Amino acid sequence: MPGSNVSVFDSTLYSPLFTQKDMKRIWSDDNLIQTWLTFESSIARVQAELGLIPQQAVTSIEQVCVTGNIDWVRLAQDTQSVGMAIKPLVDQLTEQGDDYVKKYLHWGCTTQDLLDTSLAMRVKQTLDLVRTQLVSLGDQLEGMALTHKQTVMVARTNAMDALPTTWGLQVSSYLQEVTRHIVRLDELYPRAITGMYGGAVGNLSSIGPQGLAVRSGLFSALGLTEPRGLANASLDNIAELIQFFALVHGTLCRIANDTETMGRASIAEVREGEAGGGSSTMPHKANPRAANMIQTLSRMGWMYAGSAPNLMDQHDVRSASMRVLNWSLVPESSLAVSTALERALRLVANLVVNKQRMRDNFEASRNFIMSEAVMMKVADKAGRGEGYRRVQAAIAKAPAEGSLAEVLKQDAAVCAMLSPQEIDEACKPQHYLGCNEALIDETIAQYRQVVG
Repeated sequence: MPGSNVSVFDSTLYSPLFTQKDMKRIWSDDNLIQTWLTFESSIARVQAELGLIPQQAVTSIEQVCVTGNIDWVRLAQDTQSVGMAIKPLVDQLTEQGDDYVKKYLHWGCTTQDLLDTSLAMRVKQTLDLVRTQLVSLGDQLEGMALTHKQTVMVARTNAMDALPTTWGLQVSSYLQEVTRHIVRLDELYPRAITGMYGGAVGNLSSIGPQGLAVRSGLFSALGLTEPRGLANASLDNIAELIQFFALVHGTLCRIANDTETMGRASIAEVREGEAGGGSSTMPHKANPRAANMIQTLSRMGWMYAGSAPNLMDQHDVRSASMRVLNWSLVPESSLAVSTALERALRLVANLVVNKQRMRDNFEASRNFIMSEAVMMKVADKAGRGEGYRRVQAAIAKAPAEGSLAEVLKQDAAVCAMLSPQEIDEACKPQHYLGCNEALIDETIAQYRQVVG
């Protein structure tokens, strides 16, 4: 009922802000149980193919391994008593099955085999979704970078006006990071979707000589990476996954930060185009809610990443207490990153770019940010050091009003090097963009090479 939930992920009020529907479905209890049942049916089929259990047992096991046979209330109660849900699940299914089920269900398996393989199955679904979202975001950024290849704006470093750039080049830098995230995802994918099958202490003793054959067949059937050697105590691949999410959050937060800063009334170069964000008391305000939520979700993602190494705090063959953390860390970090990606997609799709304001903002510094361009022109004739000194001296004694070009035309030392026309040309932002278009083009080419 409304009001009975605690977590923002399940709250009737807040859940829409913190969850992405497809990712929430992946980490739902329904999907959790389904992956356990899929495991039990799959391993039975593999074992039957190898002659370890009768073929009739497969049919019987498949008949009971359906979610409709689960008594959820009882399963929850029994899990509280046992501490893990696998034995209570197996007990329920065994009670409903025939003698084949009673004898061969969960044959040669242990709780961790199901827990970790189920985790790998859902991580696979998660990464497939995240990759789709990253490519969608990359496509949007590519389109914006091309559209604004020549949209000149002020580049800022250390929050201060620096030199001219274009919005297209700025956007292409986001695309660079998204491209690298896709590469990282593809590289970690086979590690992250590694399952588990080793029996109680990982040596496959309950299956015997055909243990490796069962393991190979199982993970081939499930479409997961087959584990190698003894892996019962290892969760470095899951820690890596969560920390990869943190890198994605870094890019999304940067986009959100720029949107928020550039959307201030005094700058007004971009603004969120989604409806909403109104103030409860100030009629004029439209708050950058997409950016704000991305920033919030990023901080959550970094919090999870800081906790992820705790999963590796193991000893001996296996310790349960640390592994239980992944019941919270993995679903929540997955929800945080997919929701942040969804908000970023909507933000970029609806972003309003004010090209005229981007040009007008050069006047905030009276066009003094073109000083390097002028200095380089003087340097061509007098050397870099002398060029720097002359332009700096002219700016230092500049009156309170007047543009850079006007100031320089009144300075004898600069005018001795440059004509008024040369000064005017050097002070035009569009003339000092360097390899702007080539940089955008190579970024897009790299992205296209990665995504195909």
